[in-house]
Amino acid sequence: MKSIYINTEDYDTRVAIAEEGRLVNYFTEKNIYAKNGNIYKGRITKIVSNMNFVFVDIGDEKPAFLSEKEYFDMSGGELKDAFGAFDDAATEADAPLIQENIAGLFEKGQELMVQVVKEPYSTKGARLTTNITLPGQHIVFAPYLKHTGVSKRITDDAERDRLRNIIHKARQTYEGEFGIIVRTNAAGVAADELEKEIEHFYRQWESVRAAYKKHKAPRVLYTEQDLAIKVLREYVDTNTAEIITDDEKTHDSVKVYMEETSKKNARVVFYNGVDHIFEYYKISSQVDGIYNNIVSFKKGGYVKIDVTEALTVIDINSGKFKGAEDVENSLLNINLNAAREAARQIILRNIGGLIVVDFIDMQEEANRKKVKAVMDEELAKSKMYFKTLDISEYGLMEITRKRDSKRVDDVSFADCQQCNGRGKVLNEESLCINYLRKIKYACRKASSRGVAVMMPENVKKSLESLYRDRIKEYERRYGKKITIKIGSDREAGA
Repeated sequence: MKSIYINTEDYDTRVAIAEEGRLVNYFTEKNIYAKNGNIYKGRITKIVSNMNFVFVDIGDEKPAFLSEKEYFDMSGGELKDAFGAFDDAATEADAPLIQENIAGLFEKGQELMVQVVKEPYSTKGARLTTNITLPGQHIVFAPYLKHTGVSKRITDDAERDRLRNIIHKARQTYEGEFGIIVRTNAAGVAADELEKEIEHFYRQWESVRAAYKKHKAPRVLYTEQDLAIKVLREYVDTNTAEIITDDEKTHDSVKVYMEETSKKNARVVFYNGVDHIFEYYKISSQVDGIYNNIVSFKKGGYVKIDVTEALTVIDINSGKFKGAEDVENSLLNINLNAAREAARQIILRNIGGLIVVDFIDMQEEANRKKVKAVMDEELAKSKMYFKTLDISEYGLMEITRKRDSKRVDDVSFADCQQCNGRGKVLNEESLCINYLRKIKYACRKASSRGVAVMMPENVKKSLESLYRDRIKEYERRYGKKITIKIGSDREAGA
């Protein structure tokens, strides 16, 4: 059975999914303003004609930008494949009216409705689109689409017709035109449940439109669901035994969501122990392992993961593996175990784009096909679209996997200044948040009134400069005196 652990902190949220105690999926999200999926009323601040995009003020510290690839003329026609973000969406519309050059269509100070499709990264602001979409558990609501689409992964013709009829009938009860994309997991779902979800998003869209007319830019019109709810939307199923949270607000929202979606099989548990939730449920070491570039697998072998700007390389090493006397059979066993672990790490780390896996060479083509089959089977456990090519005679496999958000590396790491980017270190924000987390749980555990925390000098300066108010809040909340000292990475009770 599957367990979902939700850790909510002051600055980020992390969700871990484990099956029988083994980590199978992991998600992390910083609490930022320009979150992927949010809808804003923005104001154009600059037009860059030669680059064919415009800067848009949505209220974030960095100006967002809208390119010609993400602008769709909504004045007429229909949008084709309006849900590029949903690889299981099948549409049947005419070609979209995508502009060749949008610079001439806008003027400085103009207001427009936009949605974030890529969060701010490094020095770049959020990337925007005017093609608004509202994803749900079973359907995706598309205000500017004029038809119904059904996931290509639903192959039963009778079921496809049933779903189309349900959507067609439901659309007749509302004013105006809008589109609905039926997702894969809608197969077999009762009509009333689908109708309820359509009504929810129709009302949501009406609310967004009303807010757009009422408020001046920049303004948030719609906030995407929290990471916890988004994960539950995609991953809760009949195999889910329990959902465990460590934050009261998150716990309440999870309970409401489970009731509203009639997902009552899984128990919703509130954890309020003094230990970190991941430590208490013994998955902390597995989560920490995601940040290592070397991961061991069964019988002594290991995979080495190197992330570059263009691609991710996964190298398979036999390590201390000792197999049968038959060399070919030994290599097959190594590669089969490696394929399972490599696929697991790809999912856990949210690795997308081009991936090259360097397996240990095998002579027999039949064995290479067996390894590929295992890789396909393991990667299919994630909902992300992927494609694998046959393993070459030199042991190389190419994988392309859809990107939907940042890799774990991108969220938590920055290029190391000491080695010019050839290695990785935790960035300043992540370091401070990690130490805040340690301080928080040290306060909860300590029986004395004083808590002393040792940390490097640069971290101490950042923490006292940027997070002084949070430290004072912890002192008030837990009735402790917190002392920060320069020293090794450890804690000492005072």
